[in-house]
Amino acid sequence: MRICFLADGKSVHTYNWIHYFTKKGHQTHLISLDGYAFETLDNLTVHTIKPFFPNNIRILSYLINSWFGPFLNSFRIRRLVRTINPDILHSHYLTDYGLLGYLIHFPTFVVTLWGSDILVTPRKSLYFRFMAKFILNSATLITCDSESVKDECLIYCKDQEKVKVVLWGVDLTTFHEREDDRRDTKIINILSTRNIISLYNIDTIVSSIPSVVKKYPDVRYTLKWCTNEHEIQKITSSKNLLLKIASSLNVTEYIEFINKYVPYTELPAIHYNADIFLSVPSSDSSSISLLEAMACGLPVIVSDLPANHEWITDGWNGFIIPVRDPEKLAEAILQLIENPDLMRLFGKRNAQIVRDRADREKQMAHMEGLYKQLLENK
Repeated sequence: MRICFLADGKSVHTYNWIHYFTKKGHQTHLISLDGYAFETLDNLTVHTIKPFFPNNIRILSYLINSWFGPFLNSFRIRRLVRTINPDILHSHYLTDYGLLGYLIHFPTFVVTLWGSDILVTPRKSLYFRFMAKFILNSATLITCDSESVKDECLIYCKDQEKVKVVLWGVDLTTFHEREDDRRDTKIINILSTRNIISLYNIDTIVSSIPSVVKKYPDVRYTLKWCTNEHEIQKITSSKNLLLKIASSLNVTEYIEFINKYVPYTELPAIHYNADIFLSVPSSDSSSISLLEAMACGLPVIVSDLPANHEWITDGWNGFIIPVRDPEKLAEAILQLIENPDLMRLFGKRNAQIVRDRADREKQMAHMEGLYKQLLENK
């Protein structure tokens, strides 16, 4: 097959999709407004669409590139797609690359929803709701990575038969259960690898620290890593704000920020050095960060969201707490610290769940099968 992705070339999630299909020998093209930040792959051709106006002309470039950019870019991308002549055009993220795909009017058009693009953005304005409706109803196939996202999608899409749940999955050759049940250390390491943006409520984690260290001072928090230099620049202001909060609470000494590039193959080591994983956003689909932590055998604490209930049963393989509730978060952390056998049990159950349900190879093979069905039904 010849597959053309419209997606953010600086996202590791895009890379993971592309890597699978290039590895399988499919001729793969990536059209991105953001460039490409990863290794060169056989069978991959990258096309970067530059903005019409340089970003240093701030007001003008924002108006042109944000409001009129999709419509202007669609003409350039349509010509490029005709030259590529793919079998499949696959847009990732509804409200930017999905819109571009819609404007191209390609006959075999796939849209993959990422979470916030359907759970959050359409609720902001009538414009985005109309956009979601037009894009989703024009797509030949829509994929979601959770049942909750599928349910939200069906608010806008009339044909439920074309909406499929396909998990992005975890690379189980990289992320797998650590051999030792517990690290040989008295320090409890609490890990969050979610982005330092308001949606993910890292300030809630920081605000929970005083209640935890008051009882167990041998606790350390490791917060976030960055996948590339572009991301490091984006989170700097957010990190500074968190440091101010930590300083006001006198807990700075308990926090380590990892704000440097960490190769993907080295990420499991960060998890193996942890005892508890936190993921407490205000909105989410099936979080890859959460599934990677589960695959490594970590007990988890998550916020009370529909997608998290698809993976975590409160008190069975983790704890579910209210959104933005630092006291409940602290209580859950303390409960795990005080019950090391429960930590081990939750971790083992989590690793098995991911092996059974979230193997990336199996999920991408399922996606490959859906592509073939689309082409057979043309």
